[in-house]
Amino acid sequence: MQLNDKVVLITGASRGIGKQLAIRFAEQGANLVLAARTVDASSSEFPGTLRETAAEVMAHGVKALAVRCDLAIRSDVENLCRVAINEFGRVDILINNAAYFGPGHYDAFMTLSLDQWETMVDVDLNAPVHACRLLLPGMIERRCGTIICMTSVAATHDVPVGGRGGISPGYPAAKAGLNRFVRALADEIREHRIPVIAVEPGFTMTERTSIIFPRNNMDTSGAQSMEIPVRSVLHLCASADPMIYSGQVVAAAGYARQHHLV
Repeated sequence: MQLNDKVVLITGASRGIGKQLAIRFAEQGANLVLAARTVDASSSEFPGTLRETAAEVMAHGVKALAVRCDLAIRSDVENLCRVAINEFGRVDILINNAAYFGPGHYDAFMTLSLDQWETMVDVDLNAPVHACRLLLPGMIERRCGTIICMTSVAATHDVPVGGRGGISPGYPAAKAGLNRFVRALADEIREHRIPVIAVEPGFTMTERTSIIFPRNNMDTSGAQSMEIPVRSVLHLCASADPMIYSGQVVAAAGYARQHHLV
C-alpha cells in the first residue's frame, strides 16, 4: 500500500510510539487524525501534547486533525470516528495505539477499585473494539483498509504482579482479550481483505517509561528504542500483502530483524 494521501487515525498520539508513528506517516505523505487526552502541556506531567504532535506532522505538508478523546468514554470514541469521517471522508488505517497507564495500573488486584478495573478494560479493549465497529463498514465498502492494534507481551507471558514492581492484572487481561478479538475479527472479515493485526512492541523506552521506571526503581536496561515498533508498523501498513499477517500477533523486534528494518 502506498501511504501518500492515506488517512491514518492514531490513538495515544500525544507522545511515545503514537507520536513517532504520526510523524513517520506524515513523512510518507499520509494525513493524520490524532487522538489523546493531553491537548495542552498543563494537563499532564509527561512531555508531549496533541498540539505539538499536530504541529510536527503539518510541518511535512500534510493535514492533521487533533481530537481530544478519552477512550474510557464511548461517546468520545464515537465522536473521534465521526469527526475523522466528516473531515476526510474516510479512514484508511486505524492504529489502536493508546493504553491505560493511570491510577491502578501498577497496583495489586486487591487494592484496585472496580472503577479502575473497568477503565483499564474500556481503554485497552473496548475502545479498540468500538473504533473497529465504527470504521470497518467504510473500509469494507471501499475494499481498502488496515487495522493495527498495539498489544503487549503481558497478554501471553507472566509479568511481575502489581504492588511488587509490576502491573495490575487488568492490563494483561485486557490485552489478552484484544489479541483474541484481533484473531476472531480477522477470520470473520478475511473475505474482504482488510488485515487486522496485533503488534507487540516489546519493552520500549518512551517519555513515560523514562520517568516512571526510574522513579519506582524499575530496571530499564532491557528497553529498546521506539524505532523498532514504529518501523515495524510502518512496514506492515505499506506491505504489498499485509493479509499474510492478518489475525496474528506480530512481535516488533522479530519482525524488524526479519525485514532488516533496524
